[in-house]
Amino acid sequence: MTTLPPLGDSLQPDNRMRRLWIFVGVLVGVCVAAFFLNHQFITDDDHASVTAGDCFENRGTTKDPEIKKRDCSDPKADYKVLKKLDDTYFTSFSCSDVEGSTGALSQTGTKPFVLCFTGNRH
Repeated sequence: MTTLPPLGDSLQPDNRMRRLWIFVGVLVGVCVAAFFLNHQFITDDDHASVTAGDCFENRGTTKDPEIKKRDCSDPKADYKVLKKLDDTYFTSFSCSDVEGSTGALSQTGTKPFVLCFTGNRH
């Protein structure tokens, strides 16, 4: 005949260890989410400092631009900012009345803005 182990034996999972693993999992998840949400602040992107009259190079893609502010005489400066519109999200409509504008970049979040730009003529 077999006997049952006494209550509190090592066959029962320790609740303290389980809570520790849950805490560690949540902490890792929060850190990963914070990294992806704040990715724009840790890249070498000058989009926030560019203003009207400045020129820039896009070192990213059209879907994920990464702009670098350049002197307008620099051969790498492909675009020139015609207008910067603060506190707006509407990219396609915001630059429609800006004469000579051939494109727009926008940033959403706590300080949204739209950059209306054209090709830079060196």
